[in-house]
Amino acid sequence: MPQGIVLSKAGKWVASLALFMILAGPALRAGSDRPALTIVVPPEIQTPLPNPYMGWGIWAGPRQYGYNEKPFTVADNTTGFGDDAPLFNWVLVDWDWASLEPKEGQFNWKDFDAVVDYWKVRHKQFVVRFWVTDDAGWNGHPGAPVLPDWIWAKGLRHDEYKGNGSVVQREPLYADASFKSIYLPELRKLLEAFAERYDKSGTPVVFLQVMGYGQWADWATWYSHYKFPSVEVKHAILAGITQIYIRTFKHIQLMQMGDWDWNPSEFRTMQDHLYNKALDVALAHHFGLIWTGFIDGLGHWDRDIMEEYWRQDPIIAEGNWNYDDLVNQNVHGTFAENLDVALTWHANFTHFYFGSPVYKRAMREQADVIQRGLEPGGLGYRMVPLSLSWRASVPAGDLLVLKQNWVNRNVGRLYVRHPLKLYLTDPQGAEKFSEVDTSFDETSWIQGKDYPLISVFHLPKELAPGTYDVRIALAEASTGNPEIQLGIEGVDPQGRYKVGEIQIEPYNGPAGCVTDPCP
Repeated sequence: MPQGIVLSKAGKWVASLALFMILAGPALRAGSDRPALTIVVPPEIQTPLPNPYMGWGIWAGPRQYGYNEKPFTVADNTTGFGDDAPLFNWVLVDWDWASLEPKEGQFNWKDFDAVVDYWKVRHKQFVVRFWVTDDAGWNGHPGAPVLPDWIWAKGLRHDEYKGNGSVVQREPLYADASFKSIYLPELRKLLEAFAERYDKSGTPVVFLQVMGYGQWADWATWYSHYKFPSVEVKHAILAGITQIYIRTFKHIQLMQMGDWDWNPSEFRTMQDHLYNKALDVALAHHFGLIWTGFIDGLGHWDRDIMEEYWRQDPIIAEGNWNYDDLVNQNVHGTFAENLDVALTWHANFTHFYFGSPVYKRAMREQADVIQRGLEPGGLGYRMVPLSLSWRASVPAGDLLVLKQNWVNRNVGRLYVRHPLKLYLTDPQGAEKFSEVDTSFDETSWIQGKDYPLISVFHLPKELAPGTYDVRIALAEASTGNPEIQLGIEGVDPQGRYKVGEIQIEPYNGPAGCVTDPCP
């Protein structure tokens, strides 16, 4: 082996001489006057990696609005899945206002909390949508009221329309004075009640969708074709709804439907689209963007908006069909093709209304596609350190400089910052030293680029001399606990990755000093 280099062989890790020479070239040319380096090329794995802030979602709620009228019990939404949904990392929770507040000021969170508590201990995150306008029905189903009766009784004015299920529905008159004087204050109270329970540091709720206009959860009046007096009035009203959410929530990230409204011919430019739906307000506050209609409902300015904003705002791809409809009707592409479209959309999240019965069927019939969504090239992010290097021997009290080269293999981003944490442990994994590189920020990393970095760690002078295992992790920022699975071998039970070894030499005091501490 060339002088001045130590090649780590942690576990099965072996680099070819040619690759090794490329990585170690500068040190080799320097000769023996420089410290020996340890260079590691971690072996990548190809297995599915379910991770936070990405991947497939299951579904929960008291009923599947529009799809059918069947009530879903807490058991249907929890134990009814039959397992812990290990390849699904989040839950889309749809809940209607009428169920949450059947009487004015009397909230019923029991079932909602039970569903969240069940999946939270199974390490799921949550995307929440409160249905607070109307349900237009879907695919022959009539839909159901979602607003509590008491809010209509207060004098909220409404209009009627025939929904997708060919049943007459009513929706608020958004431009009427009663919407501002009656509806919006009561909506604010509902959101404040939810915020009091869940808008806290460490909340499992990663997104709350802004709702309060339109049919379903779409921020669009597809069937009623609601006409505002002017686009300026529409913008002001929709921006006002959005601002209520913005003012109420400090920890839960908000998201908004990015799709067009019923009148796309009026959107002559992308900016028209954004202004018409007050998406300019949402984007100014870095909302996530959700698109329904995968695979057959995307058009107009949708792709332009996605291409413009996906690098800064997470993308959620929602199928407008549940799995049963998708595979039974054979007119919405295959399940695999739906995934392909979501991948071209740089989606971090996707789902197709996987309620408990549908989930079981999909896992029997489409496990290969679901796994592909979590393999390299799949949904969200997949962080891989291509190489790491450090001095093979470092005195206690000195700096440990870790050079790295990273890639993101998948189509989305890890949009929530997870700093790099380095550990020195004994061979059994007992921690002797750890430190977080607070400057480490992977939130802008996209597929197809390499990201060379240098992290600097401060070894305590009290660190005992000896040989230590070097382990790394991408940690949750507030707790410092490992949270992100990496696409490499070497993970331990704590979620840390062993990447090699280091020799710690005795502390010898600051340079130029005879005594310690320096006078």
